[in-house]
Amino acid sequence: MTTKKNSDRNLKLFNFPSDGKSSKNILSKGLLITFEGGEGSGKSTQCKRLVKKLVDEGINSILIHEPGNTMLGEQVRKWVKSKNIQNPLAETYLFCAARAELCKSVIGPALDKGVTVIVDRFIHSTLAYQGYGKGVDLELINNLNKITIEDYKPDLTILLDIDPNISSNRINKSVNIELSSLEKSKKNKRENFEGNRFENMNINFHNKVRNGYLEMANSDRSSWSIVGAQQSEARVADSIWKRVKRLIETHKIT
Repeated sequence: MTTKKNSDRNLKLFNFPSDGKSSKNILSKGLLITFEGGEGSGKSTQCKRLVKKLVDEGINSILIHEPGNTMLGEQVRKWVKSKNIQNPLAETYLFCAARAELCKSVIGPALDKGVTVIVDRFIHSTLAYQGYGKGVDLELINNLNKITIEDYKPDLTILLDIDPNISSNRINKSVNIELSSLEKSKKNKRENFEGNRFENMNINFHNKVRNGYLEMANSDRSSWSIVGAQQSEARVADSIWKRVKRLIETHKIT
């Protein structure tokens, strides 16, 4: 059970006013904006850019990632990134458990305080990866998602879409740069770095994930925004901001 004390402790990790408001906050409510996309799509970078832009515009905002930002979430992240969990259904339940805790102890309290929450991966990641990618029943995942998020449905989901062949080149460059910085004596660390990521799945898997994302996005264009992630970082950020700005306009304090 998540107590109010635990929720307050989790929220102290983020530096926004205790009442969730500031003298220049312009929104009538906190918004929930989620980022989705395949590996190497640049989600983490764009999440950070958006939060900075929102804060600059006078909107109290925080960035969280899935799984993470709670003790359970961080443990699930470690488990899933290891090679110890081979069953996609087990992955699904772990992600949903972490998500339930995140919604109860972080996302919900933040939104209740008027804070806009940016989430790096949310419910649609489980559908894309464990559902479309690994074959877990989509109806089961949808039902679990409904239970775990309760009423915290995203106001907007931004899909950073990119061809897996292009994103794999990005990943390889990033991995090579990071691996080259490791000392040769840290062989085990190198092996762990190379062996515990979803990026290591084959191209067929990543195509399934991408197609799943596009199917979900195209079936609900009112709450999704598809952005071509092969563009420059700045152009992607501009496209995202144009869509987010339209959402903001509908929730401004008048």
